[in-house]
Amino acid sequence: MARPIGTAILILIIWLGFALRLHELAAVPLRGDEAFSALNWAGIPLHQSLTEIATLEPHPPLTYVLFRLWGLLIGGIDSPFALRLLPVFGNLIGVSGAYALASRLSGKRISGIAAALIWATHPYEIWHSQDFRNYALWAGLSVTSLWLGLRLIDRPAMRNWLLHALMAITSALIFYTEVFMSIALVLVAICCKKGDRRFFARFISLQGTVVLMPLVAFLVLQTGLLASGAYPGNLDSLYVPDFLFRFPPVLTLGETAPGSSLWLWIVLALALGLFAFIVARGSRREITYIGAIVLVPFLLLGVLSLRVNIFHPRYVLATVPGFVLLISLGSARLAVWIAKAAGLRQGYVMPLLLAPWIVLSVLSLHTYHNDPAFRKSPAWDELGDFLNNRVTIDDLVIQLSADPAFGYYYRGSAEDRALPSGPLQSASSIIDALEAARANYDSIYVVSNAIPSWRNARVVEDWMRENMQPVTLSDASGLAIRQYMEWTVLAADAIPLASFGGVVDLLDYRFFDDPLPTGELLLRVYWRSLAITGNSLKSFAHVYGDANPETGAVLWAQDDQFPQSGRIDSRSWAPAKVFRDVYYLPAEPLQDGSYELRLGWYEPVSGDRLLTDVGWDSFLLQNFDYPPKP
Repeated sequence: MARPIGTAILILIIWLGFALRLHELAAVPLRGDEAFSALNWAGIPLHQSLTEIATLEPHPPLTYVLFRLWGLLIGGIDSPFALRLLPVFGNLIGVSGAYALASRLSGKRISGIAAALIWATHPYEIWHSQDFRNYALWAGLSVTSLWLGLRLIDRPAMRNWLLHALMAITSALIFYTEVFMSIALVLVAICCKKGDRRFFARFISLQGTVVLMPLVAFLVLQTGLLASGAYPGNLDSLYVPDFLFRFPPVLTLGETAPGSSLWLWIVLALALGLFAFIVARGSRREITYIGAIVLVPFLLLGVLSLRVNIFHPRYVLATVPGFVLLISLGSARLAVWIAKAAGLRQGYVMPLLLAPWIVLSVLSLHTYHNDPAFRKSPAWDELGDFLNNRVTIDDLVIQLSADPAFGYYYRGSAEDRALPSGPLQSASSIIDALEAARANYDSIYVVSNAIPSWRNARVVEDWMRENMQPVTLSDASGLAIRQYMEWTVLAADAIPLASFGGVVDLLDYRFFDDPLPTGELLLRVYWRSLAITGNSLKSFAHVYGDANPETGAVLWAQDDQFPQSGRIDSRSWAPAKVFRDVYYLPAEPLQDGSYELRLGWYEPVSGDRLLTDVGWDSFLLQNFDYPPKP
């Protein structure tokens, strides 16, 4: 491939990788770990993150330094798009790194172009590139370090020593398992430079320094985590079949790859096996290098996971170059054979061999962006916006999932707390906190979804259901919103707004003309019972307007119900008792215009309505515009 053409293609691939990483970069809100990084890595002073956060979350110090500097550079942590640009740029380095690594290992630029294209479109790299964590940044620097390490082995000039040392140490101080790659490179050096004792001694010293520096950082910052025997942020532990059935599919096509896992594994295993055979037959050096940078980290992660629960493909994300090399180098060699047999140019055959990988990557990315089952994060932004505009200082917000993303998006005036605070908090402690909140706040919002695996997951919701009245029931694209108040309503001496048939008085109401996230207009009404009736009565809340052009009706929305959805019966309610009812009026049917909101009561069998004290069969609460005017 001519150098100018190859350079132009590489530049286009870099731009493609950049475009894919920018695509819908802020389409979903920050997930919990991202929000934690924003709040505690980028959002607080460095001395605080190193002394308070680094002792709890096992990441090297350079991660905290870089993320804090990025937060200062972009002027704060309020923009998910700006935050995620850091991993985007960091991972984009890997396009050039993959190109340089494959070109040097194979001696062919076409292999480098293939590797760069696979990296640019790699679903797992793109997923992490759109994630405000250190994985994508580490991956981009690690593949560059692997290239510099191979160049050092081939040409041990002082410049190459310095460049590889700088990149390897930087990578290891961003993510701890980068030290696995240093050990892998030592094995490569043993195979490639076993006769050069002087070089090998220096190389061992360099890689020993790379391993030692993050080890010292860990001992200084996070020894306690090792002593505890587990990192609570992860629940996986060593499972040997995962090395065959889980890790390779994820590290080649991401966690959103199409098709069943069995089908994908069979196709992938056959393809990778074929490429491994082709590469091994063509070059012992190439297969040794690829085997070292894949198998060594896998093995070491398995051993380490016996002590700490970190058995997950993302902790060996730096092995992706091994799979990229296997595909790109194997495809290049296979293309040569096919081209010779068919009398074609290699440049024509190569795109055909890469096409299946690119198609599968595109399908995986389509699933990532469009399949709700693979949505990276719930609608924390939507939940935060709702609460920010609705809560008051007299409310309490309880978040069930203890997710940092809630704290990132919630800016309301009400106090918020995570309850349960963790999986081990006792039910009695949770109930005590709820009893205290009941006495100190006008209402309690219970939001998000409990973590099912926590044994105390149902305590809050069960207690609220048994002890308090739900006055708002909604959800923000799957994140539950529940607001509760005391069943008991005081102030029975109020002057009524209207009286219905001497049976029930309308005392007060509160109408929210801004729809709930689920699309209803919320109305709370305070009634006072006056007399017992022979038949059970229903109340209604109706929205009237101009005639609907589609139906001809003036009734646009309604909610008819027995008192408190049947909890109270007009045949037995206590006279002079004040109670609260909640009505949900669908806003979807409403068109732009003015409407009347009316209340009333009726006997459901006959349909007869109770008349007000002035002879109306309903009472006009208020007129309102929809949508609400600013």
